[in-house]
Amino acid sequence: MKKELYKETGYPGIKQRISDNMYIVTIDLGRQLRLNKKTGLMEMKQAKTTKHVTTLKEAKALLGKNNKEKKERKVTEVAEKVPFIRALAEYTAHYKENWSDSYMMQKQSQAKRMQTYFGNRDVKSIDTLDIEEFFKWCRSPQPGFPQPLSNNSIQKIRTHLYDLWKYMKKNQKKYGIRENVVLDAEVGDIKKFEATILNAEQVNYMIQYAINNEKDYSTLALIGLPLLSGLRRGELCGVKWKNIDFEKRLIDVEYQRCQISTGSLEKVPKGGKDDGNSREERKQRYAALPDSLAILLGYIKDQQAIYLRREVTPEDYIYMTKVNLVNGYLPHPGKLSRKFSEFQNRMNKVREKAGLEPIPQVRLHDLRHTFISLCLNGGVNQFQVSANCGHTFSGKGNSITVSVYWHDDNNREDIIAFIDKMITAKLEILDMSEY
Repeated sequence: MKKELYKETGYPGIKQRISDNMYIVTIDLGRQLRLNKKTGLMEMKQAKTTKHVTTLKEAKALLGKNNKEKKERKVTEVAEKVPFIRALAEYTAHYKENWSDSYMMQKQSQAKRMQTYFGNRDVKSIDTLDIEEFFKWCRSPQPGFPQPLSNNSIQKIRTHLYDLWKYMKKNQKKYGIRENVVLDAEVGDIKKFEATILNAEQVNYMIQYAINNEKDYSTLALIGLPLLSGLRRGELCGVKWKNIDFEKRLIDVEYQRCQISTGSLEKVPKGGKDDGNSREERKQRYAALPDSLAILLGYIKDQQAIYLRREVTPEDYIYMTKVNLVNGYLPHPGKLSRKFSEFQNRMNKVREKAGLEPIPQVRLHDLRHTFISLCLNGGVNQFQVSANCGHTFSGKGNSITVSVYWHDDNNREDIIAFIDKMITAKLEILDMSEY
């Protein structure tokens, strides 16, 4: 306020505007989370606002009400303010002994975003709407976090926050938390992806195109492992040559490689316990190795040896692009979907030139859905398909005999027979010398 435009009233926080004699009351809102436009970080700042009234009596009443509310906050709140960062660190220290290494890395990645957003804000001042605003923030690129979080990642970070508030609520005297504000927080609109299933003709064209046109045979692994064996993206990244049993025609789905921030980590398949005492607890399983896929893997292995200038070892990963092999680093799991999308674009340009309808643009994970759908619609034993893909039977919708007493015997013969009968593409590469 410019001094020449206002005159003092003798009451701190109340001034009178000379132009119209209106009384201006400064209301203290306390410290609130605000965006620092210079750094892009959320910071705690003192927040104030002003209100305009016509009489001094009204102005004094407003100021008195504000002062009363400030006193009540001091009386009802815990004397010491607990910064979010400190509360999160204490929660982590309390539980981390029970976390596996991979789970700890996930928690650390999530914590970076939460710490950046909430910073040193007093945990008692954070409400449900603040949590929802944080979820919105996570859905867009931010300074230091160029990659927006997916629906699945936001659900996981919501669980992290829920557990943090649950921990603080157990010690109200220390943290002053009386309710779990995450409980009613909405994560926003979640778009459920509908799987697009390819038919046998489209599957064969995709494989044939890759054989005839893709010079880097890592593409054969990118599409072959989920399409002909039902592997997930992380499992595709995690399978090594030692996991391939050409004689028994099985793939040991032992580990997956998952993206974490800008890197990756190796862990057991989806739904498994990293510290499980058995393969069943770790969700490790055997997937079918049809002869058609075995042929493709043979081409991949031969090309890898050419790029590496040595024999391929059992510890080498199957999915490795030429760039990865030559420069000696692992592919980032998060980039596979983009590579598959680029592959589809190349394929459909060829179809367009030939006057053919484009094959539907699908997600990489839809290749796994296609595998399952084709097998089931083709009459393949559902138990083999379920075990092959890492699904489990629950009591709901199944008989006691199935949900309790059925166990996988690693028989994948029906799947192998069906896939090899379905694949009509010519799986032949005549000359690899130029690679």
